[in-house]
Amino acid sequence: MDDDMVPVPDDLWQEANEHTSRGNFDKAIEIYKYILIRYGANNLANEYANARLGDILFMLGQTDLAEDHLRKALSYNPENPDYHRTLGVIYYTRCEWGSAVKEYRVALEKEPWNGKYLLALGEAVFNSGDKKTGLEYLHKAAPLYSDNSGFLAELATAYISLGDIGNARLYAEKAVAIRPDDIMALAVLNKTYVSGNGPSNGTTS
Repeated sequence: MDDDMVPVPDDLWQEANEHTSRGNFDKAIEIYKYILIRYGANNLANEYANARLGDILFMLGQTDLAEDHLRKALSYNPENPDYHRTLGVIYYTRCEWGSAVKEYRVALEKEPWNGKYLLALGEAVFNSGDKKTGLEYLHKAAPLYSDNSGFLAELATAYISLGDIGNARLYAEKAVAIRPDDIMALAVLNKTYVSGNGPSNGTTS
């Protein structure tokens, strides 16, 4: 733990983390709030406790409070890409595409090699209505997820929404080949057969 984390006792952080990992979220929240009160003069304590509260409250579906705590964490460390990504996830779940895109872009600017950020940005841009650009981002992320049936099924779904059944079926078939028991991939593949006839005739972009 960084020296700047002192004077917060290590066992407090450990106890909070253990409660979180066990699903005892009320206990973890209680500890993080105590840290904010007792060690409020410590900037790193404020940053970390607010960030963890944001994560937990988001998991509990309390997105407004989660957003508030994450913004407080960012006020101490505006360069942290994961805080921006988590904010992006919050906005994504609310279908606030513009705000999600903004946060994912910041995260990706900080870590341009991060495939998770690239994938998230592609999904948000696609859902914002700019499907062409969104699909471009998804294909940039594709080499990192070439063996991920969930990603391939999602890519197939994107092509279905564009009316490109050939490419949709191509990626759905790849998804099923990787995981024949993947219910989502099988459903997407079936949808391509319902939407269009004939063998797969798609081409990769």
